[in-house]
Amino acid sequence: MLPVTVIKTRFESGRYNYVSVFGALRSVCQTEGQAKRALPHEISSSGLAPVVNFGCGVLAGILASFVTQPADVVKTHMQVSPALYRRTSDAIRFVYSEHGLGGFFRGAVPRSLRRTLMAAMAWTVYEQLMARMGLKS
Repeated sequence: MLPVTVIKTRFESGRYNYVSVFGALRSVCQTEGQAKRALPHEISSSGLAPVVNFGCGVLAGILASFVTQPADVVKTHMQVSPALYRRTSDAIRFVYSEHGLGGFFRGAVPRSLRRTLMAAMAWTVYEQLMARMGLKS
């Protein structure tokens, strides 16, 4: 998930009592910024913070790509050949019978590279904006 998307979705949902997008940002930083508190203060407040944020984004992108790749392969098969795969189980059976378990991870490298770079840049930009706006947790 991209941080900006989370804020936007929560603000638009009406389920949270956010008065403004700025208020949503502040609330999320104050209540959900717990993981950053585990980092030594020297790292999160130094000139290395953007590098650390980029590294965390890379790791998050790789993990997200790996976890969601099988579902993406099945979805792609269903979208490309809807007449061939009427149900999700049809696509799953086809991928497994033709390629085994490895078939669910075909195309993982290009997808992972794209997602990883997007996540790393998004998290780095987000954290830098939060720091500049005084919302750094």
